[in-house]
Amino acid sequence: MHLTVIFSDTGGGFAKIIVLRSQDGIDWTQDAELYVEGFIESRDPKFLQVENRLMLYGPCWPVEQKSDTYWVSYGFERLDTGKWSDPFKCSPYVFWRPKKWRDQYVVAGFDRQYNKDSKKWHYGVKLLNSPDGRIWETTSTILDYETDGNETDLLIDGDKLVAYARCGDGSDQKMLIATYFPEENRWESVSTERLIQAPCVFKVGEKTMVTGRYCSQSDERFRDLRKDWNAFRSGDDTEMDKADPARVEEYHHGLRTGIFMIDGTRPRLVMELLSAGDSSYPGVVEYGDEYVISDYSMHEYYPVIRKPGDWQTPCDIYVSRVRFGE
Repeated sequence: MHLTVIFSDTGGGFAKIIVLRSQDGIDWTQDAELYVEGFIESRDPKFLQVENRLMLYGPCWPVEQKSDTYWVSYGFERLDTGKWSDPFKCSPYVFWRPKKWRDQYVVAGFDRQYNKDSKKWHYGVKLLNSPDGRIWETTSTILDYETDGNETDLLIDGDKLVAYARCGDGSDQKMLIATYFPEENRWESVSTERLIQAPCVFKVGEKTMVTGRYCSQSDERFRDLRKDWNAFRSGDDTEMDKADPARVEEYHHGLRTGIFMIDGTRPRLVMELLSAGDSSYPGVVEYGDEYVISDYSMHEYYPVIRKPGDWQTPCDIYVSRVRFGE
């Protein structure tokens, strides 16, 4: 049996997690509808198999979004077909993709901290450990708040633990690769000098691959175009008048989902999935000699952007079957 999860926006500012099941990966039926009372939104769900048990985690936004309760990651355990446990609280960090490493379970989680000097919120990434998938403890800092690290995927490469993280704020974004030294409980990071959002890292033989959202223009062009994008969506009439609609369109339409091979510390584009605009957040499963990759994209509904909000169109979920050569 196959299981997948989707994030469902029900409108009115409320969203929940839908779990689907399938025997063949083609026809799907609903297995569960999960949410947490008192929280307006549950999203970005991730599975973890803990021995013969299946867990699901998702960050939730409370109805009253206070600075110290901006989000909380909750877990659910599958008990039987169509039956899941009540939600259990895990951590005030946003969980990305939990993995098993050595004799424990690990996850990279990010949270935020207010900086009085910059008068801005900044984001940092922690490593959390669990013996059973229910009780999670913060054990080390992967990326400090000055990096603005957020979405971070972990790669288990033999006994090695490596983190691939989306970092930066505004136009200054890039993906960092951080390697863990457990005997010293510290991380060393290096910049890839490429922007890859919502990274999902996986191995193809000895090759390390990562898939996520990138810009089809150069990163420098993307950063330049983002100035018009920020002005266009600022809500300030004076700033919006400064934005060139053609540059706004170029920026937004240039967002794509790509698959990269990591060459040392540099991502090299291998292929691009059908995508444009609001897209990406992929998941990858090895299946025989293929890799099944799920992602979402709005490209089939892509509008001409003339005013803020024109990009708020439906998105579809896609499944790609990819074979990589030697």
